Amino acid sequence: MKKIIFIFILFTVFGMFNSSYAKENIENSYRLQYLNIPFWSNFNDEILIDGLSKLYDNNNDLKVTSLKVSEAQRLVKMSFANELPNIGFNGYVGHVFKSSDEVFGDITIPDYTESHFLLPLSMNYEIDIWGKNHLKTKSQYKNLEMVKQDEKSVYISLTSTFAGDYFTLIKIDKLISIQKELISVQLKLCDAVKKRYEIGTANINDVIETQKDLTYLTERMQFLEEKQDVLQNQINVLLADRAFSPVQRMPYEKIDMSLPIPQTIQIDSISSRPDWIKSELNLERIGINVKVAKKELLPSFVLNGNLGFNAYSIASSNTFLANLGVAPTMDLFMGGRKIQFLKLQKDNYEIGLQHYNKVVLTSIQETNDALYSLKSTHKKYLISNNRYNLDTHKLSLVQRQENIGTADNVDLLIKRQEQLLSEQNAVSLKINEIIAFINLYQALGGMNLYQVEKI
Repeated sequence: MKKIIFIFILFTVFGMFNSSYAKENIENSYRLQYLNIPFWSNFNDEILIDGLSKLYDNNNDLKVTSLKVSEAQRLVKMSFANELPNIGFNGYVGHVFKSSDEVFGDITIPDYTESHFLLPLSMNYEIDIWGKNHLKTKSQYKNLEMVKQDEKSVYISLTSTFAGDYFTLIKIDKLISIQKELISVQLKLCDAVKKRYEIGTANINDVIETQKDLTYLTERMQFLEEKQDVLQNQINVLLADRAFSPVQRMPYEKIDMSLPIPQTIQIDSISSRPDWIKSELNLERIGINVKVAKKELLPSFVLNGNLGFNAYSIASSNTFLANLGVAPTMDLFMGGRKIQFLKLQKDNYEIGLQHYNKVVLTSIQETNDALYSLKSTHKKYLISNNRYNLDTHKLSLVQRQENIGTADNVDLLIKRQEQLLSEQNAVSLKINEIIAFINLYQALGGMNLYQVEKI
C-alpha cells in the first residue's frame, strides 16, 4: 500500500513538473516569434543575431512587459474564480460565565451559564443563470490578449531600435574611417598650397581657405566620434550591459542584405499590426462589458449552505449541522446607477470604434510613408553610388594626367577629396536604405517583408 501511495505521489509531482515546463515552453515560444529571427537572418549578420538574443535575455523593458502579461493572466484566473463556489470556515467557540438569573417567559434559570460550539463549513455560490460572471471572465481574457499585443509591439519596437542603432553605428564607423582619410588628404593639400604660395603660384587667400576647410573636416570628425560614443551607450542600455562594454559589430564592407523592395502592400498585410489587433480586441472587450451591464439589471440567485458541527457541549450527540438554500436578490432602486453604467459602456464602445477607425488610417499612412521612404532612399542610393563611380573614374584620369605631367599633385588631391565625399554620401544612403527596410518592417507590425504580397 505504501508503495502504491509513493508511486502516485511521484507521478503527480512529475506531471506537475511536466505541465509547468510545457507552459513555460509555450510562453517562450510565442515570445521568440515576436523576436522574429527569420527576418533578421536576411541581413546575414551573426553579430546582429547575437545582439538580438542578448536583447531578448536582458532588456529591462521586455522583462516588464512579460510581467504585465503575467499580471493580466492572474486577473483572468481571479475572474474565473468568481465563477466557482466560495467555501470557507466561519466557526465560533464561546462561553457565557455564571451571571444573574436568565428569564425565559415563566421559566427562570438561576446563575445562567452556557457554552456554544459552532464549527461549520460555509458555502455560497452565485448561480450564473444569465452568464454574467462568465462574460466578465471573457472580458478579462480579451484584456489579456490586448496586453500580449502591447508586448508584441514592445518587441517589434525594441528590436527595430536595436537594429537601427546597430547599422547606424556601422555607418558611423565607416564615415569616421573616410573622414580620417579626408583630413589626411586635406593636410597634404594644405602643404601643397603652402608650397605654391612660397614659390608665388598661389596667394594667401588660397592658403587660408585650405586651412579653413581643414577646421571644418576636423569639426566633422568630432561630431562623428561623439555620435559613435552615444550610439554605443544606447545599445548597451538596450542590452542592459552595466559594464558598458565595447559593442561588437560587423565592418561596413561585409554588409550583405538581400531583401527585395515591395512595390505595393495590400491592406491585409497591415492588419497584423499589434495596435490594429489590439483595437479590435478592445471593441470585443467593450462589447462584452455592454452585455455584462445589461445582465446587471437582472436578479441574482445565490446558493448558500452550511455543513458541520453545532452544539452546546463538546460531548453532545446529534450535533450534525446541514442547511442549503437559494437567496434571490434584485436591486429595486439605486438612483439609476446601473442604467448610467450601461450607457457608459455604450459610450465606451463608440469611443473604441472611433479609435479603431483612426488606428486603421494611421496604419495605412505609416506603412505608405515607410514604403515611399524606402523606395526614395533606394533611388537616391543608386544615384549617389553612380556619382561615386564617376568620381572614381575622374580620379583615375587625373592620375594618368599627373603621370604624363599635365596635372599636378594639387589637382589629384582635390579629385581624391571629391571621391571620398561621394563615398561618404553613398555609405550613408546605403545604411539609410537598410534602416528604411527596418522602418517598413516595424510599420507592418513585424511582418517579414518577403512574405508581403506584391502586385
